[in-house]
Amino acid sequence: MESTGAGVGSSLALAGCGASPREEVQAKVEQFAHATAAKDYASLCSQVLAPALAAHLTAAGLSCDQAMRIFVDSVQNPTLSVSRVTVKGANASAIVLAGASGQRPALETIELIHTQHGWRLDSLASPQ
Repeated sequence: MESTGAGVGSSLALAGCGASPREEVQAKVEQFAHATAAKDYASLCSQVLAPALAAHLTAAGLSCDQAMRIFVDSVQNPTLSVSRVTVKGANASAIVLAGASGQRPALETIELIHTQHGWRLDSLASPQ
């Protein structure tokens, strides 16, 4: 997935330097987009997904890496643009415009939760 706006590197750097919760959430969504585009399943499982989401994905007997491989390989040339971020305590949501080759762009919501390791995706995406 490609992300528009600020570069992923600068957004990730913000996440560790006294950034606001909104900036940290945006950086995590951009990390999701970058790791998905790079097919970096290990980072998705260890740095992006909330433990509960990873457990849900593996409930069918697949490893997290295998489940993410299926998810990522199901789209070609994915794109993601963050439109709005809302933070309420330990929960957040990001409205994104997601697209891929052969698919119409769609507004979707990604839910995040704040964990002991920072913000993590609690859902991959749901239609807006």
